[in-house]
Amino acid sequence: MKITFLHRSAQYTLLSLTCKDSFQVTLNSIGASVRSVGYTDSADKFKNIALSFASDSDYTGNPLYAGATLGPCAGRISGGSLSLPKKKYSLTRNEKNRHCLHSGIHSVSFINWTLVSIREEDTSAEVLFQCTLPDGCDGFPGNRTFSVSYLLNEAHELTVRYRAVSDKTTYFNMSNHSYFNLSGNFEESVYDHLLQIHADSYIYNDDEFIPEGIAPVENSPFAFRKPVSLTRQMKAFPDHPQLTVSRGYNHAFLLNKNNELPQLVFTSPDSAKKLFISSDAPCVVVYSGGFIESGLPLSGNQISCPGCAAAFEFQDYPDAPGNHGFPFHYTEAGKEWTRYIKYSFVFSCSRENK
Repeated sequence: MKITFLHRSAQYTLLSLTCKDSFQVTLNSIGASVRSVGYTDSADKFKNIALSFASDSDYTGNPLYAGATLGPCAGRISGGSLSLPKKKYSLTRNEKNRHCLHSGIHSVSFINWTLVSIREEDTSAEVLFQCTLPDGCDGFPGNRTFSVSYLLNEAHELTVRYRAVSDKTTYFNMSNHSYFNLSGNFEESVYDHLLQIHADSYIYNDDEFIPEGIAPVENSPFAFRKPVSLTRQMKAFPDHPQLTVSRGYNHAFLLNKNNELPQLVFTSPDSAKKLFISSDAPCVVVYSGGFIESGLPLSGNQISCPGCAAAFEFQDYPDAPGNHGFPFHYTEAGKEWTRYIKYSFVFSCSRENK
């Protein structure tokens, strides 16, 4: 395995982790983001399957949170109100001036993380980033330290590990917001990909994507227990109000922990490329990208369109602090919070098959 610095300055660091067969993951210190994921095909052309902006500088604002670390809290907190023992906190309401989305405007998704260490071995490579947020930033309590490590091995398994600690009792719910299109063509919809999720229930939302309740996936467009394309499910339920409001999917699935890992499998239409994802998080929010803007400049001289990629956010129950009766676990001062997400990429069209 090899780690290569592609850019290093006070503004940001860009580096790649590369396997012996040329499979590669590129990371950006802004947001501790996944910049690209790809392989060299039979024509010696690099095929990127993770939605990436054309310019590294776009990650400072990152309108799509593309590839970014989400924290201290992924998703929405309704009303921007966080109730913890002995105190209620008012958070930044950066969505419609009503809700706190992905932790507000000063979240870890937009800052330049410190590269703490790199490690190269024969069969793996690891990169560790760290950052801090002060007490009261976007309303969240505690002087907090965050770390995220990316470990890639020769089997094309990328394991992401999150750790966080605070000097005050607070709420952590970190995740990653990478979007994937396994075809590598981000100018076309991802809806013909097959999706499988080991989940018997999903959470339905109101028109502002705030949870309203839990329902079984059976006999609904949310039945992905067997591999099925997004297109097929949406066509089978063309007038389903949940799909209409979300322009597709933007919903949490309650993961079955009694099944063998992985909990989610994403497959290209030609079945040549598969993404397996597992995590210790209780839920995954599937976002099919219906609100992605048209015309955003992407890497590889491509232009975005709605539905051009899908994101899988492994996290707590959405809006867990929001009095929905969902499990809600805060982190006491001085206690370490952790989470992992493991991505396994399987390609039948990679360089070794030339």
